Amino acid sequence: MRTMLFRAALAATALLPALALGQDQAFDLEPGTRVLAPLTWKQLAVFPVVKSAGAVDSTRYLSLAEGLARKQVRVTELESGGAVNRVRVANRSKLPLLLLGGEVILGGQQDRVIGKDSIIAPQQDATVEVFCVEHGRWTGRREFVEVGGLAEGKIRVQAKYNRDQDRVWGAVAEKNAALEAQSATGTYRNLAAGAAGKRAVQPYQAAITQALVKHPHADTMVGVIAAINGRVVSVDLFRTPALFASHRDHLLDSIYITAADAPVPSAAPPPPPASAIKAFVDGAERETAEVVSEVGATRTVEKKGRDVLESQVEDKTSSPGQGAVYKSVQRRE
Repeated sequence: MRTMLFRAALAATALLPALALGQDQAFDLEPGTRVLAPLTWKQLAVFPVVKSAGAVDSTRYLSLAEGLARKQVRVTELESGGAVNRVRVANRSKLPLLLLGGEVILGGQQDRVIGKDSIIAPQQDATVEVFCVEHGRWTGRREFVEVGGLAEGKIRVQAKYNRDQDRVWGAVAEKNAALEAQSATGTYRNLAAGAAGKRAVQPYQAAITQALVKHPHADTMVGVIAAINGRVVSVDLFRTPALFASHRDHLLDSIYITAADAPVPSAAPPPPPASAIKAFVDGAERETAEVVSEVGATRTVEKKGRDVLESQVEDKTSSPGQGAVYKSVQRRE
């Protein structure tokens, strides 16, 4: 009887995500930023990244989802009747608004995805580059009513770096077909905020999101690194734990949808070692920086390598050593 109970417990444990917090598995990604042991589920490994040194920056930023929910931010079609690749964003709050390339905005005359990481200052308006993620509609209200999360990895890459509408539509169609989320208008909405998306992410949420929320280092967490089948696919780092917390669930769901249709081998490969993660980041860091947006005291800088792509939003008024407000490194695919 005891043997049977032990085997049952062992089988149940095998289904749980790995949560190894041994210091021998942690490493510094950059000064003041430490990568902890990964949480794993099937083909996916998610490494928590924490602030490990120095005082935590207290600067506050507003997320797009928070701004729309509080009615402190308005996103509308252009007054001229609308343009597929442009929308108007009005920040009426007292905080700088952080926009992430790949955020899905629902409503308007068709659903769109934000094209670039950027910051809009308090009480300022900006015309923002977007890409359509809905092929068959150009009707409806002028206003966008909610954020439908963050798009999956390939769509983020096509919108942020390639800036190619046809490639964005292609990536949407591919992911919709893979996860059985097709619709009459070809929208990404069914994955961003619909039943198909919830079905795809639920097992990963149960295994990884819940563990991150209860993680002993949750209060100092500033980002995550994701690997699928042992291969690093993305790094997302925020300046402060509060800023990461306000984007955490949308970011994780984006990672889950990216992984959901990837093959699940019978024996999953081990998570990548520290050397592979550092090599992934370094592959972008050594490339030439290009300023793609500069407004007031903030700017967006991109670096494009052969295999990796990087975007970071900088605040020129920040104290030395505070780092980027947001930094993203993605695999070029």
